[in-house]
Amino acid sequence: MCGTVTHPRDIAAPMPAPGIPRPAATIVVVRDAPGGLEVLLLRRADKGDHNSGAWVFPGGLLDPADRRCHAFCDGVDDARASALLALPDGALDYYVAAIRESFEEAGILFATAGAGQPLDMLVDSGTPLAALRAPLHRGEVALAEVCRDFGLRLAAGQLFYIAHWVTPVGRAKRFDTRFFLAVLPPGQASSHDALETVDHVWLRPAQALSAENSRRLMTPTRSVLATIGRFDDAAALLAWARSPREVVTVAPRLGRDRDGVRPVQQHEPAWEELALVDPQGRGTAWCELRPDEPAPLTARVLRVAAGDGSNSYLLGDASGCTVIDPGSVDDRHLEALIAAAPGPVRAILSTGDQPAAQALQQRTGAKVMQPAAGDDLTVASGLTLRVLPAAGGAAHRAYLLVEEKILFSGAPSDLTVPAHPGVDWIAPGRGFARAARH
Repeated sequence: MCGTVTHPRDIAAPMPAPGIPRPAATIVVVRDAPGGLEVLLLRRADKGDHNSGAWVFPGGLLDPADRRCHAFCDGVDDARASALLALPDGALDYYVAAIRESFEEAGILFATAGAGQPLDMLVDSGTPLAALRAPLHRGEVALAEVCRDFGLRLAAGQLFYIAHWVTPVGRAKRFDTRFFLAVLPPGQASSHDALETVDHVWLRPAQALSAENSRRLMTPTRSVLATIGRFDDAAALLAWARSPREVVTVAPRLGRDRDGVRPVQQHEPAWEELALVDPQGRGTAWCELRPDEPAPLTARVLRVAAGDGSNSYLLGDASGCTVIDPGSVDDRHLEALIAAAPGPVRAILSTGDQPAAQALQQRTGAKVMQPAAGDDLTVASGLTLRVLPAAGGAAHRAYLLVEEKILFSGAPSDLTVPAHPGVDWIAPGRGFARAARH
């Protein structure tokens, strides 16, 4: 050691505006064990947020001082890192942050000493370095100065970028997190820091994901565990991690199901609709279709799904409303439509053959309309429906709610609907609303 390391970290970066995710890095550390591939999990300390008590991978926020470590990195430079992370520049900060957080939280330092020799933290010479974990966490020392004074090179080339998650809108704390994979280096052992983390364990991914494991896992942790759990050993996992591929950004949205509020991922049917019905991420919108229960799409558009899976829509307000596709002739569904209506039902429209139209007319006295393509209809004060031709024959219609830019297509959500100008959203005959593809 060439001198006492007392240089503080750079002044902390200003907090982002509320709701803006903060950049963070996470490192997934694995090792080969007699029972197969194992991964390190740490238990988060209780800090009163949704991560408290969860079992996670080492990780945390980027620090302004991480930029000063670029000169001490081997294996990846900033240009290469930025290309891999699809950023204009500065992506090497994420690698540095992952290495720093691994050392602070788990006692594992991805670095080499001298002329590239592996860093052995299990011998006496590793003791002075290990003593710097808490000062690093408190910001009393900076990793760049540790590298300089101990002659260390950060082994950024041992980290492989494997995942990218953004915390849903609506969470009190939001993170834009890059996940890296690394194999536990020889001469290193894990130990939680008793500050940010209060316990640690090595588990096979299948063990961590099993029903017998009572440890609480966050959604991104589960997803990454499922990904790495496909591989039997570190060599196979590293071969995959090194292979060229696109890392897709996962940006869940908050939705409700029968078990409560949860993150909804892009592959789930409700993901697009949640951006329309709950853009603030309050977690008030359902991510499952609930028969005969009104689901607001906008302030003046309601969907009521029938038990057979078809959708009916109510457009309007207390002054009166229009029904598009009354759907099922089931009495329960028709009564649910009438109960959900914000005002008197005055008109009934269909995108195709709708035998329930007459039954709903008998209950409400509403007019069953069969407008021609090209007609504009006033369905409520300030609401205009434009009638468009639709696939399926002369009797089939689509309806564009001009002010809301919603197209009621009649087609199931998994079918392609031809693009129309002025359409932002498709309200299908079955399934959840989705964004229009132009």
